[in-house]
Amino acid sequence: MKYKIIVVIAFVLLFTSCNKNNYNKSNINDDGLKIVSLVPSITKELVDLGLKNNIVGATSYCDISASNKKLIVGDAVTVNIEKVLLLEPDIVFASDLTKANTITTLSKNGIKVHKLKKMRSFDDICNHFEELGILVNKKNEAKSIIQKSKSKIDSLVSSVPKNKDSLNMFFQIGAKPVFTVIPNTFMDDYITFAGCKNIAADLTKITINRETVLNRNPDVIFIISMGVAGDKEKNIWESYQELNASKNKKIYIVDANIVATPTVLSFTKALESIINHLYNN
Repeated sequence: MKYKIIVVIAFVLLFTSCNKNNYNKSNINDDGLKIVSLVPSITKELVDLGLKNNIVGATSYCDISASNKKLIVGDAVTVNIEKVLLLEPDIVFASDLTKANTITTLSKNGIKVHKLKKMRSFDDICNHFEELGILVNKKNEAKSIIQKSKSKIDSLVSSVPKNKDSLNMFFQIGAKPVFTVIPNTFMDDYITFAGCKNIAADLTKITINRETVLNRNPDVIFIISMGVAGDKEKNIWESYQELNASKNKKIYIVDANIVATPTVLSFTKALESIINHLYNN
């Protein structure tokens, strides 16, 4: 069940648009800043910015909640509004999974709510992170992380062999039905940054049938971790002996908690893992 929620969160981050409510940035102070995060990726970013102790509320799907259950104010969809109000946060970070009436109620009670923007690329992730840094008075720290990550990514991209034909990649992000990464999503940047071609480059919807994948015959397949389901998908693709990815032994499972999380550091770590699988194995 938890995997399904993580995948839903990933789809929302990849394919749905968001808006944000107005708030007065001048009311947000560094000392004693109290934050409630209803978005696992933002929770990670806040920790990356050194604000772990400022998070007074989070979802049960945020990593930080594993070691501190008292932080839990709800799950990815349902929020205990009364508990959030009692915490008196300076700002609440929400996503499209957050119910509209939750956001409305919090706003009417004077709570500042910021909704996660749509992120279609690594550049969008960086821009969002810098904006987050400004909101929580960590602009310099955010810019430093972005600069170091961009430098790392430039190095990774430059390591991609230039004298080889581009590999055709299928990136699977769900099963029953089969879901794939499509263009204009930050996960598509993994494919292009790694010097590969997306076999779903002409698709506008994330669903794809197995026959289409077989006909397009990818050279490499990446599957986000889905527990037992991920292992089963890997075994299915490996059973097609005429499939290039199967013949090349280039079918890999990658951590959904990293590759499907739109943060600067997660993106950098995911790209490094993908490039290592492609060219260093």
